[in-house]
Amino acid sequence: MMTMPALVADELGKHLADDFRRLFGSSHQDEAERLDGIARVALECLGRSDALYHNVEHTFLVTLVGRDILRGRMLTERLEPEDYSHLIVACLLHDIGYVRGILKGDSHDHFVVDAEGRTVTLERGASDAALTPYHVDRSKLFVMERFGASPTLDAERVARAIEFTRFPAGQTGDNAPDDREGRLVQAADLIGQLGDPLYLKKANALFYEFEEIGLNRQLGYASPADMVERYPDFYWTSVSPHLEEAVGHLNVTAAGRQWVANLHSHVFCAEHAFALMGPQR
Repeated sequence: MMTMPALVADELGKHLADDFRRLFGSSHQDEAERLDGIARVALECLGRSDALYHNVEHTFLVTLVGRDILRGRMLTERLEPEDYSHLIVACLLHDIGYVRGILKGDSHDHFVVDAEGRTVTLERGASDAALTPYHVDRSKLFVMERFGASPTLDAERVARAIEFTRFPAGQTGDNAPDDREGRLVQAADLIGQLGDPLYLKKANALFYEFEEIGLNRQLGYASPADMVERYPDFYWTSVSPHLEEAVGHLNVTAAGRQWVANLHSHVFCAEHAFALMGPQR
């Protein structure tokens, strides 16, 4: 039986494998096939999720942004095959922690939230979005469980990069050795969300994810329309400062510049109340 997650997983896996072979040659066939396999696992797992926003489509878009960042980077500096594969795997798995039941320690009603094995229970009727406060740690645990013994993939490197997708962003030193890869994964996550051509249409889904964890009350959002109206300030103060290097790489290619154009288009529409899509304002 064909399902949308399975179709998307199949196409993205093929796309990444073909892209990897074109960039690095047929001598890296094994690595290309590995990317294909990881993409299929990631997206089919996410296909089980009932989170309204953080789903297959979001991870699909984040991974495409990561790929376009790398394409721009390759045109200006040397990029090794392992740099490509580790960043892409981090993009694929950065939100896998939303999915209930993916970790060895998960049970029907208890879900692991840290490396010490502590668990939480969710309220009756909760969706995967209820795991938002823990999803980054759960994603890192998934990486270590699945790839910790891999001779070809550095699971700790992938987990370090995923740590940068925690929001609000943590403060890290500019000279830390692995900061660059983590910052690019962080930027791919943000641009995959905010540069999505249909992002404003999805404000309702994001609002109700926030509602499930009480975040709307903290942010002062009474409706999805508030989220859209306050979007420009959020973008310039909380997002844009983290995008400089990634946007530089994206601006090298036509595909990359489209992501940047999408980012600015959403800001413009929100600032000028152009309700092309999204919640009633």
